[in-house]
Amino acid sequence: MTVSAVKIIQPGEIQGLPDDETPLLVLPLAKEILKERSTRLEQLAQDDSLKDWLGFCSKVAKAQFNSIDAITTEVHEEKVVRESLKHGMPPVSIGSWKAGSDWDQAFELLIKALEDQELPESVKKVVASLKASKGPELRLHAENFLQANESKIKPEWAPFIGAALQMIWMKRVEQLTPYASSYKGQSTLCPVCGSHPVASVVRVGTRDAHRYLVCSLCSSEWYATRARCTNCETPKEVNMLGETKESLIQGECCDDCHGYLKIMYQSRDPMMEVMADDLASIQVDLALSNEGYQRTGRNMFFMVGSETEEKDS
Repeated sequence: MTVSAVKIIQPGEIQGLPDDETPLLVLPLAKEILKERSTRLEQLAQDDSLKDWLGFCSKVAKAQFNSIDAITTEVHEEKVVRESLKHGMPPVSIGSWKAGSDWDQAFELLIKALEDQELPESVKKVVASLKASKGPELRLHAENFLQANESKIKPEWAPFIGAALQMIWMKRVEQLTPYASSYKGQSTLCPVCGSHPVASVVRVGTRDAHRYLVCSLCSSEWYATRARCTNCETPKEVNMLGETKESLIQGECCDDCHGYLKIMYQSRDPMMEVMADDLASIQVDLALSNEGYQRTGRNMFFMVGSETEEKDS
């Protein structure tokens, strides 16, 4: 595909926080999101050149959906959560996490739910290698992947490790919904867990025309003003690059830090799901990379630079 600059909005047009009841933080309903994600991936796999990869991802999301209710998690103190959000400190931060019983439980549930489905032989082999790995080795992989130490991760293990980590954090974050209004600021990282966004989305409905960053790990959404780089926060104008001006997905590109984050417009496809559509738009990443920009978003189902492994999954 080719990309060209598309001027969507100028700096200063939408720079401040909303002055109405628009929420600044929206926390996920895990099963609802996972159902939408699996369904969207299955839909995208029908006609896409990446159908094998997307079909596999749909099975992983379905396994998450089928097993996440069994995840147990600690109860968080209301005061701690409210104060953390108020002062810009993620209440369920990834910073100090060490893989323990929570990891073991999520991984075992995910693998069992996957094995209940019909899987290609290539996927069965990877699952077998995961199950055969020693506990400490797999835990270390989980910790490294969470912290984006991707050079230490086997690429073929990434989707499974990422999926299990998502289950842990989505379940943790879900219980914090009553406290979401305590968050009053802006952030380049998720204000709930501290992870990178996967992309941003301009919503419709009660949040019409407002842009939100979507967390790659816990699926929280937080308000982000437009016409500003979500990586370096430069006040300069960012470039919008995409296949056409009306494309669902554009690359929001910064000439200061040379980074980009995808931005999606729900009004152009109400069935879109941010993580699924990010996985299905690798051609956008390749095109923007050829233009000299580096991806600043993260997707827990793959590692940057491992598209070949993804297609072979």
